[in-house]
Amino acid sequence: MTTSTVTSARAFARRDVACPLSNQHQQREHHVIDQTTLKSIEDLHRLKNEGVITEEEFERSKEKLLFGSKPASQPRPAVNPFGAPPTALPAVEDHKGWIMLPLKRYAEFTGRSTRREFWMFQLIYLALFVVGFLVIGGSVDAYGETSALGGFMLAMIMLALLGLLVPLLAVEVRRFHDQDRSGWFVLLNLIPYVGVILVYGMMLVDGTRGDNRFGPDPRSS
Repeated sequence: MTTSTVTSARAFARRDVACPLSNQHQQREHHVIDQTTLKSIEDLHRLKNEGVITEEEFERSKEKLLFGSKPASQPRPAVNPFGAPPTALPAVEDHKGWIMLPLKRYAEFTGRSTRREFWMFQLIYLALFVVGFLVIGGSVDAYGETSALGGFMLAMIMLALLGLLVPLLAVEVRRFHDQDRSGWFVLLNLIPYVGVILVYGMMLVDGTRGDNRFGPDPRSS
């Protein structure tokens, strides 16, 4: 190879290094090119001129020399826009699981709940009220006095009802969310005489199908 040919190859190699390879290369950081890399590019340029390698092979090999192998980008994990995943629902025939579900979600005022979750939880309240009436009726003597044991049992029932007030309000809020309504509708309970009846009537309404602004559809979990 003549001196002029080598000089020309060096000039072309430096020109190829100096010029942007592509729009992608323009966005990469500046790389310091050592003599070994420059010599390899000159050899590649010579092989291209001699027809040993194609233009595409030349560009690909030159890119590898300049920037190295770029690791394949890893796919990003899917992000749940609603934060925590929805609570897994019990099987339809698991009545105990449905009754206990609001207790597991004791003070959870986010997310959504189905009608089944709400009404199955009402069985606890119904049972406590029935037991309370039975205790009152059985502990009052002929003079209208309540026995000590009856009074104690009645106090325990009242404490249980108070303890269940938080999960009751929470499941009502989630039921309103299921209907794509604000949880503040739970304040309707404060309306004298008709508030509780109105809320219980709204609890009969089915929720929206699919995701809404309060979370994914609990029926699809």
